[in-house]
Amino acid sequence: MQRLSVILALALVPFTCLAQMAQNDPSQEVDSEILKVLPQTDENSNQPALDESNEAVGKYALRQILKDKYQSGKDVKIPEAAYNLGLKTLVRFLEMARLKTFLNGKGPFTLFGPTDEAFTKLPEWAKEAITKNTTILADVLKFHVLASKVNSSVLTNNLLAETALGEKLRINIYKNASVYTAQCAPLDLTRVNKPALNGIIHVLNGVMLPPAGNIVTALSMDVVFNILVKCVKEAGLVETLSGDGPFTVFAPTNNAFAKLPPGTIQKLLNNPELLAKILKYHVVAGTFCSSGLESGSVNTVEGQDVKVTVSAGGVMVNSAKVVYADVSVTNGVVHVIDTVLIPPTSLL
Repeated sequence: MQRLSVILALALVPFTCLAQMAQNDPSQEVDSEILKVLPQTDENSNQPALDESNEAVGKYALRQILKDKYQSGKDVKIPEAAYNLGLKTLVRFLEMARLKTFLNGKGPFTLFGPTDEAFTKLPEWAKEAITKNTTILADVLKFHVLASKVNSSVLTNNLLAETALGEKLRINIYKNASVYTAQCAPLDLTRVNKPALNGIIHVLNGVMLPPAGNIVTALSMDVVFNILVKCVKEAGLVETLSGDGPFTVFAPTNNAFAKLPPGTIQKLLNNPELLAKILKYHVVAGTFCSSGLESGSVNTVEGQDVKVTVSAGGVMVNSAKVVYADVSVTNGVVHVIDTVLIPPTSLL
C-alpha cells in the first residue's frame, strides 16, 4: 500500500513566520488622559478594576480590542488569519513552499486549512514527501485553495471545485448534513466560514492529497493490485471504472486474492461474466468516504448488498477488513480490503 501512496504523491502536477502581535504592543504609548475615561468594570469580572493603575486598565482594554480585531480575521489576509486560527503547521508549510505572496494577494480565496493534528496523522511516506520536496508540498497546499470565496452554505454533495493546483476536489455530505468532507477530509463544522480580508477559511480535520488519476489509473500504479487490475481488464470494466462515476471501490490486494481456494483466480479469468459479477460486488455508486460510512447494508453495482460494520476497531465490509481507507481518485474513492468479496448467489 505504501508504494501506491508514494507514487500518488510523486505523480502530482507540477511565509515568513508571522510575528506575535504582543511583540508590537501599541498600548505602550497610550495617553494617560485617555485611560481616565475608561468605564468601571464589574468586580466579579476578570478585567482589571479601576482601583488598579489606569495604565494597566488601558493596556488591558487595548489588548482586548486588538485581540478581537485580529482573531476575527476580517482585517488580516489568509496566512495570518490561518495562524490566528491555530493552524501553525499549515502556515509553516506555506512559508516553506513560498506561497505567502500568493495567499496575501487580492484573492478572493477559499482555504481548506488542515489542523496541526491532521498533519501529524499523515502516514510517514506522506510526511517525508512533503517535508523533503517543496514542489510536492506546494502542490499539496495548492490543492487546498480555491480561487474564489465559497461559503459552506453553498456546498453540496458531490460538488466538484477546481483548486489552485488545477485539479478538482470533491465535497461530500453525510449523516443528515452532520458530516462534510473535502476529498474525504472531514470539515470542522464549528470552524467554517472564518473570514479573512481576502477570502475565507474552512478548518479541516484531515489533509487532502491530490488524486493521481481515476480508479483504474490509481490502482495500476501499485503492484499490490496487479491481480485486481488484470481482472478488471478481463471483465471489460476498464471503461466503466475510468468514467465519471463517482464510485466507491473496495479494492482487494494480491494477498486477498491469494486467500481464495487454489485455482479460483484462473477459473474467474476464464469466465468473464462471473468475474464481472464478482468485481461489481466490490463497487458502490457514489462516494462513501470512511468518515461517512455507517453500519448497515449498502447496495452494490452488482445488485446485491454488502454489510458494512463501523466500530472502534475500524471498518468491515462483510468479512473483509478495510486496511487502508480514502485513497484519492478523480472519480470517487478507493478503500483497500484484505479479503475478496463473493456475492451470496455466485457459484465458485
